[in-house]
Amino acid sequence: MKFTKQTFSAFWKQNLRGQKARLYLATGAAAAAAGYEYDRHFQASAVARTLRAFWTIAVISADYKLNFRSEKGIEYLNSIHERAAHRLLTCCRENGGLFIKFGQSIAVQSALLPPPFRRELSILYDNAPSAPVAHISPVIERCFPGKSIGDIFTDFSSEAVASASVAQVHTARLRSDPTQRVAVKVQKPEISLQIGWDLFALRTCARLVEFAFQIPIMWSVNEVEQRLREELDFEREGNNSELARKDLQNMGDIQLQRSIYIPRVFWDATGKEILTTEWIDGVSLVHPQQLEQDGWSKREIMQQMVSLFAFQIFVSGNVHGDPHPGNILVRQNPENKRWKELQLVLLDHGLYVRESTDFKRQYAEFWRAAMLNDKKSMRRIAHNWGMADAGMFSTMVSLKPPQLSAQKPNHGQSSSNTEKSGISKSSHFDKQMELKARAVAALRDSRSLPPELVFVTRNMNIVRANNQ
Repeated sequence: MKFTKQTFSAFWKQNLRGQKARLYLATGAAAAAAGYEYDRHFQASAVARTLRAFWTIAVISADYKLNFRSEKGIEYLNSIHERAAHRLLTCCRENGGLFIKFGQSIAVQSALLPPPFRRELSILYDNAPSAPVAHISPVIERCFPGKSIGDIFTDFSSEAVASASVAQVHTARLRSDPTQRVAVKVQKPEISLQIGWDLFALRTCARLVEFAFQIPIMWSVNEVEQRLREELDFEREGNNSELARKDLQNMGDIQLQRSIYIPRVFWDATGKEILTTEWIDGVSLVHPQQLEQDGWSKREIMQQMVSLFAFQIFVSGNVHGDPHPGNILVRQNPENKRWKELQLVLLDHGLYVRESTDFKRQYAEFWRAAMLNDKKSMRRIAHNWGMADAGMFSTMVSLKPPQLSAQKPNHGQSSSNTEKSGISKSSHFDKQMELKARAVAALRDSRSLPPELVFVTRNMNIVRANNQ
């Protein structure tokens, strides 16, 4: 090859462009690595967790958009739900923190979501990984400047006895009163770094779902965000606990006062990120076999539970928002030494909703109308809350699947002929699309929906799941 001035110039420019490309690539890789390490060490992987959430929602949305078709069989359509639920579960588990809460909130929407979502996401109610004491010590010292764990507590357990999405619980004794055994709930230190990004991810993912599927869900996001921020304030949780105790003492009947107990708060050892209450020995509802072995009746447990939350919803208006099995203990009433008497202990008062007087009255009227099959009153209440479809409104509140036109049986055709003709495929698809269309229509005027409805419905759905 003969090098001329022109060929040399072209070779030089080409080589220079290659060097620049490699330089840009190396610089970009170094910047990405540095950003990842900074995010991991100083932001508790908040950015990485947010990106993982965006990717998961994008993949799930694309899967539904590309594959959810009427010509597909029932098993194929169900497999799409299975994939979506599993991807969501994996994202929530890997991200941890508030994403566990997000997944739990989705899991309780059993009336409006395909069964795989509840089946997969209910796993999130299991214990979350706990952090070592050395990891949470700075949180306690931050709440009580100039003091260490040993200055406030004795016999502080080296391992957590329970661990949830945002906090973990240790047993200890008060330094000021060594006879008093306490439960010390400590917020995990990474939560304060992650909450801003997590709520940003929640809002953005909700907008993406609303845009992709035309399902109006943003109406509930502000309320959820506010309640989650409140749940991270453990002083507020202590106040919720004391208010619930006073409600029982002042408005509850004698039977309810004997059958329900709420642990006392020790304010001298409580702060924004640490809550200290009396330790209660009991059996969690997470262990139903143990309850049976101890001779407790499941029916009686559920009767007392329903009585408690009916009291909160329809009488006091101060409603526990997270009554899952891990937050309820069963024990012998310590005041009764003569015979076996059941007592429920209600834990974790971080998530509460305070009903307005109007909502409490209307919600009671709805259930009265539902019991009497008073459709006129149900339509009136639904209209007041901006819902033209009273049947869909009933589904959202009573948590029962709606009667859909696609469910109507075709008595003129045998099941085998139906399967062969492909009608069952279409019917299954049409049923799910009708449910979506009615949900969209019901939530169209979401400005009139009372914000309390989100968490009161959540309460009743979890209680219903406990019963099942």
